[in-house]
Amino acid sequence: MKNTRIIIAGDLLPMPCNYELFSAGDTRALFGEKLCRLFSSADYRVCNFEGCFTDSDRPIEKIGPSIKAPPNTICAIKALGIDYATLGNTHSMDYGIQGYLDTCRALAENGISFFGWGENTASVKSYAEIEDGGKRIILYNTTERFDNAPKYDYPGVNLYDEYRVCRELQELKEQADFLIVLYHGGIEGTHYNSETIRSRFHRMADSGADVIISQHTHAVGEEERYNGAYLLYGQGNFCFHFRSEVTPLLAEGLVLELEIGDSDFSAKPHRILRTDKGCVYDDAQDLTEFYERSKTHDRLLTGDETADAEFTRQFGRDCANWTNVFFSLFRGANPLDNEKRASLSPAEFTEYLKRSYTRQQLLGMQMFMRNEEFNEVGNQILSDLLKNTDTKENLS
Repeated sequence: MKNTRIIIAGDLLPMPCNYELFSAGDTRALFGEKLCRLFSSADYRVCNFEGCFTDSDRPIEKIGPSIKAPPNTICAIKALGIDYATLGNTHSMDYGIQGYLDTCRALAENGISFFGWGENTASVKSYAEIEDGGKRIILYNTTERFDNAPKYDYPGVNLYDEYRVCRELQELKEQADFLIVLYHGGIEGTHYNSETIRSRFHRMADSGADVIISQHTHAVGEEERYNGAYLLYGQGNFCFHFRSEVTPLLAEGLVLELEIGDSDFSAKPHRILRTDKGCVYDDAQDLTEFYERSKTHDRLLTGDETADAEFTRQFGRDCANWTNVFFSLFRGANPLDNEKRASLSPAEFTEYLKRSYTRQQLLGMQMFMRNEEFNEVGNQILSDLLKNTDTKENLS
């Protein structure tokens, strides 16, 4: 049997800065000659569509951005040769039922298979199948909960539930020669995976997954080889210009090339670099930092205390970028408080927080975040408050 080559890209959705190029199908201007050749050399191409293809102007009520692109911008995606798209992610339900219907129609009309969501709880399609060279390869998509849950009469995504997902992976692996999981989750802006994500990946690998890739973080993480499986913690963006400023996090991404044989496989990450309008192949292929993080990760798994301390420090540093957002939500809508907070540097803001909360209050917040029972209680309280308020203001 022949080997099967699959290219898997990260988050992709046209943005206003490149609508014209996407609508014109101008792949060379968007992605450059080398990247286009890499895609055309594969047997199959997969990516994550981080939003809706719709002209609807009625997003759902939520905190955070609602992301969409005009349906005609799919032209360049089709021209690039994308065969399969994952839609089990954090933004695919941003425009509700209309966004769901429009996106399904746009993809179907352009011959792009999609999975990871469905029209209701009972019809969510979690996977797609590839039959190639006598091999059966399954692509499986699951995601964390972000205003995207399906209901019995409402569309949504394939939410991660450990028992159900791992059982389904075991059943699928019995029917397949190769199983690829595309997991949409983790903490945005982190180069280092959390203990929770690491445990989930190991359990999915133990359940039969051969390759597991996490998207959503918009940052390149590290790789691991575990129990015969290849794990990629953080692929970074492919072409997702939601933020105009190009930070180091957003400047790079990985495109993963898989070559699947009869009894083995290879996984090769290719580094790509963001441009003003799209992304291009990195001629230098400088993956030094990626491989260094991966080595630290491997040492951590052996119980190396130095590696564990380094991993914990770096993960904590990345998470600290969310401090202002997290505590601003708890501080309420006091305009004087918001004005004062906006004038502080990150270090000053940390000291301000220490003066603003007692240790018991901070422990209480941690309890609601950490404990499953109180997490459910907190969600129920917030749901009831949202049902009984007409407030539409966004906190600054």
